[in-house]
Amino acid sequence: MKPLTLSSHSAAHPAIDWPQPPAAPEFGPADVHIWAAALEGEPARWTNLLSPAELDRAAAFHFELHRRRFIVGRGLLRSILSRYLGVPPEQVEFAYGSQGKPELSGGLAANGLRFNLAHSEDLAIVAITRLGAVGVDLEKIAPLDNIDDLVARFFSARENARFQQLSVEQKAPAFFNLWTRKEAWLKATGEGIAHALNLVEVSFLPGEPARLLSIPEHLSGGAHWSLYELAPAGHFAAALAVAGEGINLQCWRWDHGTPGTRVEGFSR
Repeated sequence: MKPLTLSSHSAAHPAIDWPQPPAAPEFGPADVHIWAAALEGEPARWTNLLSPAELDRAAAFHFELHRRRFIVGRGLLRSILSRYLGVPPEQVEFAYGSQGKPELSGGLAANGLRFNLAHSEDLAIVAITRLGAVGVDLEKIAPLDNIDDLVARFFSARENARFQQLSVEQKAPAFFNLWTRKEAWLKATGEGIAHALNLVEVSFLPGEPARLLSIPEHLSGGAHWSLYELAPAGHFAAALAVAGEGINLQCWRWDHGTPGTRVEGFSR
């Protein structure tokens, strides 16, 4: 295991717009819970929760900022999952798909719990469900100098044509709608974004509900997919994709310093 060098961090964190959860939120078979949390606090408080492999991954980051975000994000994920699984966070075991998507392994693998983590800057979101495959993505909205070229290069011809009709002010939010909605679905399928970004088409115009417009048959997996826009904090774009319909979606803020939230209705 590589040694870790950790330091304190005092930058301002994004203000999360979602409410605190009830004392004991219900978790039924059609529920999807989304948690938003700031990647804050001393990394050292999280390191004892991580596996040796995770600590090695953390030590491999060149920049201390990225190392800190990885450690806190993994500690957060383990802490949230532990509330659903009824085990200590350090006992949660992960396996990884061909594109690096984590899933539960060991004795917890057969319980049907599905999850996904995304983070951008110092904000993270975690999706938890047992309905089916799930993916989330989160990006900080920021101006991009080459935004027209990016859309023409990476997205479909139809999406590019619609994008070029937007005003300058609309283009950055629209671009990050495109990116997060596609990436959420590609993360849900486990495909990753590298070779399929222009094969999936989504709605993305400002004010337009999130929808999957076109999915290649070989990537759909025969599932009925649902796509949602998420709004955890100002100036962030986020999306959820989940295999299933008739979903009960609930979004909450995870506060690191508050007593543990019990989750009702889930048995191992």
